[in-house]
Amino acid sequence: MKWIKGGVIALGGVLALSLTVLATWEPYFASAANAPAARAYSAEIIRDQFGVPHIYGKTDADAAFGIAVAHAEDDFFTLQDVVAMSRGRYGAIAGEDGAKIDYAYYLIDARGTAERGYPELPADTRALFEAYAAGLNHYAEQHPAELKLANLFPVTGMDVAAGFALRQPFFFGLDAVIGPLVAGDNLPREHGPDIPGFPRKALRDAEAAEVAPTQAKALVLPLGEDAQHLGSNAFAIAPQKSGGPTTLISNSHQPLRGGVAWYELVVESGEGWHFAGANFPGSPFPFLGHNEHLGWTNTVNTPDMIDIYQLELDATGTRYRLDGEWRDLESTWVTLPVKLGPVVLPIRREVLRSVHGPVIRNAKGAFAIRYGGIGRIDQLDAYYRINKATSFAEWEA
Repeated sequence: MKWIKGGVIALGGVLALSLTVLATWEPYFASAANAPAARAYSAEIIRDQFGVPHIYGKTDADAAFGIAVAHAEDDFFTLQDVVAMSRGRYGAIAGEDGAKIDYAYYLIDARGTAERGYPELPADTRALFEAYAAGLNHYAEQHPAELKLANLFPVTGMDVAAGFALRQPFFFGLDAVIGPLVAGDNLPREHGPDIPGFPRKALRDAEAAEVAPTQAKALVLPLGEDAQHLGSNAFAIAPQKSGGPTTLISNSHQPLRGGVAWYELVVESGEGWHFAGANFPGSPFPFLGHNEHLGWTNTVNTPDMIDIYQLELDATGTRYRLDGEWRDLESTWVTLPVKLGPVVLPIRREVLRSVHGPVIRNAKGAFAIRYGGIGRIDQLDAYYRINKATSFAEWEA
């Protein structure tokens, strides 16, 4: 009986140790960002009667630092989610749902896209991202009790850019493609008409555009399933119609909370950046609004920006045929943290790529995904430039 009792105690100890490891491993194995170079920023945040922050800085970078601090004061909870997504660690916070986003992070190579594109951005644009990251780090350091995940900070401008690389393609429906491919379900119909005379037959189970009763479902905006009823509104009313000045109305349909909820703010710097509008969590500048010269808003429509290629694999399943030649599929194994109660499970998944882009393999075959803007983050510089545009021609450029 003694040896049985001893065995039970030993087994209990092993189980306790295993649970401890599963509860604590993720922050230690997560790749921490190098602390950004020390630099002093200064911003003044004044809130109006509605709580909207008016952020003033001597330089544009100072203002970007203030944007991060002001947003963290209001919603550090969501900002941490966005940072975790930009590091492939959201599953450690949100469990299975977060792990799905982490899988997409690796699948579309968000980190690699940022690492390749971020150094190519103009220095003043990168300065905004570094300052914004410094603002997040400053708030995290000052409020350790609010942290949801260990080893999440400090972050760098590269991390902020990786978050953009992850989220940008989902605004035109990439999630509506990845989900069915992973599950092996039927693909939604493509937006827009079929290409006349295209020589290849449609994918098995795909629905022809002319017989599809509705648009594709499950788009990024959580306002209903039918994409025909999704979208935003924008109105420009000339003085002849308004009876006064030109009136711009932005009615952008976004959720009230979460990673794609608008955050209203006003920024002003000594370098000529003066803009009233709104950004998303994780952005160092507004995405819509107006300056002294012009304004704009964003609406959501359904452009056909995603193509799917069914690959022909060889007998090993590791090579695909392209232009009559066999090429190796790029294969990388990643670890997805999945929070389950008090523990975080390490789940291994294979990520595949071809020359087209990400590849998903299911019971129906292997499918490569190509989408608009793949591998690019230069739109980050474009948004900064249009914030400071002084004419329509400059805005278009």
